[in-house]
Amino acid sequence: MARPLFSGIDHCHLNVDNLAQAAEWYKNILGFNIVPELAFWDEGKGPLTLEDSAATMRLALFERQGISNGIAFAATGEQFMAWLAHFAQHNIKTIIADHTVTYSVYFKDNSGNNHEITSHDYSYISATIDKSILVS
Repeated sequence: MARPLFSGIDHCHLNVDNLAQAAEWYKNILGFNIVPELAFWDEGKGPLTLEDSAATMRLALFERQGISNGIAFAATGEQFMAWLAHFAQHNIKTIIADHTVTYSVYFKDNSGNNHEITSHDYSYISATIDKSILVS
């Protein structure tokens, strides 16, 4: 019997320090908004479901102790470069890595969860990025 396929990622669970502050951070920094039809699930400590503006990704926030493993978001080369500028504008510390076939930018949310944005548009980014900001 063949292995079943997935249709994508439905949502990722994230532990946060403060649910309201985390929801605001994800809205202001990454553009995620509360999903109104799922807001009833939140009983004060989560899950609070957020969705990106393209309605392609969802996050379930839980007010708990401990750090989550985080999410690797996908981006085109142009989107990747725009994210670098966006993070710089908001003074968010990043680590940018050239993985030879992809580029990744690593960052933390306001609860300390580690996240990544990865682009497979290696040629575009290689021709555009300031090499002095890369991690060796």
